[in-house]
Amino acid sequence: MTYDVVVLIEREMSEGDARRVAALHARYEEPVDYHLLVSSHAESGFGGPMALLGSSFADVAGMTASRAVPGNAMFASPRPIPPPEPSRTPTATLADPDVDLASVIEHSSRHLRAASGYAVNVSITHGEILLALMSLVKSTNSHEVVVVAWPETAASFLCSDWTTKARKALKVPRVRILEHDT
Repeated sequence: MTYDVVVLIEREMSEGDARRVAALHARYEEPVDYHLLVSSHAESGFGGPMALLGSSFADVAGMTASRAVPGNAMFASPRPIPPPEPSRTPTATLADPDVDLASVIEHSSRHLRAASGYAVNVSITHGEILLALMSLVKSTNSHEVVVVAWPETAASFLCSDWTTKARKALKVPRVRILEHDT
């Protein structure tokens, strides 16, 4: 039996990001299978963890438009924080999924495999990230979701109690938020 973990990333994982994710599961006796989820639309309203702040369950069920409904969205943030400018952080040298998706996949999976010593499966979503996350969690019978996000995104998640809402919506025992190594 394995312990399955979905890892959702906004940008390429650095070696430090991968080490921190692997350290979360270092004491587990059973093998860990990582399922890396990457959005091909990291900056648009369609993808990336930032989009989860404006996605509601009604949105993904097709009941409303795919946009935030103020005061009514399950994952809404009162004031979405825009993603950081590439020059604001040292991680700007890491690959951007909007520009070089192949490098994001190759480097991130290699870093996580090297840090953990376990298998890393990669999934790409070209659509609504919340649907892809729900589908991947269900199809892999994952026990945990780890979101590796920009510091601004991570702060928004923590301030909006997103992890509690996500844990319930995704039906997983644990959701963790890690900031990209900067």
